[in-house]
Amino acid sequence: MPDIANIKRAHCVGIGGIHVSAVARLLKSRGVTVSGSDAVAGDETSLLEKQEFAVTIGHAATNVPADADVVIYSHAVPEDNAELAEAKKRGIPVYHTHAFLGELFKDAKQIVVTGTHGKSTTTAMIGTILIAGGENPTVVVGTKVPGFSDGNLRIGRDDLLVVEGDEYQRHVLSYVPTVLVLNNMELDHTDIFPTMDEYAAMFGEAIGRVKDGGAVIWNAEDRGLAELVAARKAACGKRNVGLVAVRRTDVPLRVPGEMNQRNAAMASAAVQAWKPDIDPSIAAKALADFPGVWRRFERVGEFNGATVISDYGHHPTEVRETLKAAKLAFPAKRVVLCFQPHQRNRTKHLFNDFVEVLKDADVLVLVEIYDVPGREEEEDRDVTSEKLLQAIGKGSYAATLDDAEAQLRKIVTPNDVVLVMGAGTIDQVARKLVKT
Repeated sequence: MPDIANIKRAHCVGIGGIHVSAVARLLKSRGVTVSGSDAVAGDETSLLEKQEFAVTIGHAATNVPADADVVIYSHAVPEDNAELAEAKKRGIPVYHTHAFLGELFKDAKQIVVTGTHGKSTTTAMIGTILIAGGENPTVVVGTKVPGFSDGNLRIGRDDLLVVEGDEYQRHVLSYVPTVLVLNNMELDHTDIFPTMDEYAAMFGEAIGRVKDGGAVIWNAEDRGLAELVAARKAACGKRNVGLVAVRRTDVPLRVPGEMNQRNAAMASAAVQAWKPDIDPSIAAKALADFPGVWRRFERVGEFNGATVISDYGHHPTEVRETLKAAKLAFPAKRVVLCFQPHQRNRTKHLFNDFVEVLKDADVLVLVEIYDVPGREEEEDRDVTSEKLLQAIGKGSYAATLDDAEAQLRKIVTPNDVVLVMGAGTIDQVARKLVKT
C-alpha cells in the first residue's frame, strides 16, 4: 500500500456499502480526494453526494480517476468488476475494505469484535464506553450509531481503532488485535464455510493473530467457543495472551433482550482488558444510556397504533432472540413478524432451524428470499420462501415487498408490535409503513 501520507486520491467501488462509506469518510477527513461508484443509488450514496463526494451510479472502467493512488472495494463487488479490472491493469493498488483498514491501522492498538451475532452492537457499545471514559477512539462499525457524527464512523485517534471484524470471507483476519472479542460462534455464511470445522478454524486463526500480551474476550456460555479457546490455551499462554471468559449479567439497558445483555457484558470486559483504569461505573452509565443502533431492534415509528421495529437479523438464532426481545418488551402485544430470508444457500443449510423459530411468531408474513448478487448458485434455486412456509405450516407468503406491505396494512391492529426483519431490502417496508 502507498504510504497514507502519499495517498492523494482514492476511488471506492461499492461506495454505498456500510463499511466502504466509512473508509471513504475517514480518508476524506485526512485530506484525501475520494470518488466512488455503486451499482444503484440509495440513501447512503445520496448522503455521500450531499457531503461532496463524487459518486457515479453504475460501474465502468472510465470511473477510475487517471490519478488514483488506491482503489478500495466492498465485498458485494464481484472480482470481475470493470473498475477493479481497470485498476489492476493500470497497476493501481486494490484493497478490500477490511484489508485497507488493517493496513492503515497496522501500528495502532486494535479492539476487534467478531462472532456470528451481535458484532455491530458490541462494537458500538465499546466505542461508547471508551468515549465516556475520556478516550478518543476511531470506531468503524457496520451500522449507524446515534452520537457518531458520520453514523458508521467515529473519527478519533490514529493509534486506537475499534472495529467490527466480519467473519464473511475471513475479513477479520485482516486485523492484528490487541483485544479480540469473540461474541459467539454458530455456523453461518455456508457458501464460504460449508462445515462448522472450517468456520471454527477461521476464528482459531483470529485468536492466533492477537498481539503478544493482548487479550481474547470470549463468551463462556458458547460451548463451541469454549472448545476452541481450550484448544488454543497453551499457544496463547506462550505469547502472554490473556483469555477472559465472560458470562451474561443483567444490567439496566435501554435495548431489550438477552443478546444485548450479553453484548454489554462483552463490551465492558473488552474495555477493562484494554483500559483497566476506566471506572466500571462509567461503563455501566454509558451502557444504560446506550440508545441502540440502526436496524438492530430499531423502533422506526408507528402504523395504525402499532410499534414498528426494523431489525437486520437474518440467522435463525437472531430471529429467535429478536422475537423473545419483542415479547419481553411488549408482553401484552401480538407479535407480527415480516421476514425476508437472506440468500438461498443459507436458507437451505439452516432450513429446519428457520422452520422452528419462525413458528414462534404470532403472525408471520414470509417474503421471498433475497438473492444476494454474486453469491447465489443455480443448484440452490429450488429453495424458496413458499417451501419454507409449507414446512412451517402457518403464515402467508409475499412474493414482493409491495405485497408484504399490502398484507401488513390489512392485518396490523393497535394491539400489535410489528417486526420487519432481514438483511436484504426488507427495511423499506418498515419505513414505508410508518410514513402513512
